[in-house]
Amino acid sequence: MNKPLLSFLEIINLSTEFLRKKGVPNPKCDVEWIVSFITKKKRVEIYLEFENLIELEYQNKIRELVIERGKRIPLQHIIGKVDFAGVELFCDNRALIPRPETEYLTELINERIGKKLSGKILDFGTGSGAILISLCMKNKLWNGIGLDKSGDAIDLANQNKSFHKLENVRFKKFDWDNQKLEKSYDIIVSNPPYLSIQEWNDAESEVKLYDPKIALVSTGGTTALLKIIEHAKNNLHKDGIIALETGLGHKTTLIPKMEGHFHKIEVIKDFSNRERFIIARKI
Repeated sequence: MNKPLLSFLEIINLSTEFLRKKGVPNPKCDVEWIVSFITKKKRVEIYLEFENLIELEYQNKIRELVIERGKRIPLQHIIGKVDFAGVELFCDNRALIPRPETEYLTELINERIGKKLSGKILDFGTGSGAILISLCMKNKLWNGIGLDKSGDAIDLANQNKSFHKLENVRFKKFDWDNQKLEKSYDIIVSNPPYLSIQEWNDAESEVKLYDPKIALVSTGGTTALLKIIEHAKNNLHKDGIIALETGLGHKTTLIPKMEGHFHKIEVIKDFSNRERFIIARKI
């Protein structure tokens, strides 16, 4: 006997309840993304057609992905893509899943670029290339290089570069602890590893199981940030911008190391009112 076909609304409600029982945060939102991904419909279109029945083939695929999400596999890994600042990117366990907080960092940089038509951007710990690709797609006459210690992350970043057919971006494996930069830049940006070992141990299981530890953890939480600041002292043009995503309380360690080398130092809160970003200009 064939299974009865379900409407968009029915499958969303049933799947949402399943994920809620599994303890998945924001279950309805995740289900909407899965349904959208499988049916190739925008989320708003789904609700305009909420009474329409979904083909059995689509229902089965949706059910499979919802079960995977119930196992706490990240949504971004399940669909293999993420939307970052309006840019579609491939996403898997080779690099950190780009977070919404980091989208705000790109907004802050774009505000400061203003009407400057061209320049050079360096992205430390580029991961999937999200920050650099977003900035260079919006500022098409700017050139950027993304550096990462992980060869796997560089491969993923290059995949995203190829997908968007970008010629003003390149990626390179680079160990910022032991290598020196050869050029200077107008902007140095980074969302580097900034969790302490204790913060890593306290992190949710989804983070520890599916995000690379190398992309998140730095000795004491600030080691990578301090190293990037040292690079910026030597390789940022005068009045160039350094823009960092940081951890809770890191400003007390970082700002004293920046004073005398940078001015207009700003500590900026994210949308949850948490001090997350430090932005300054080179003296």
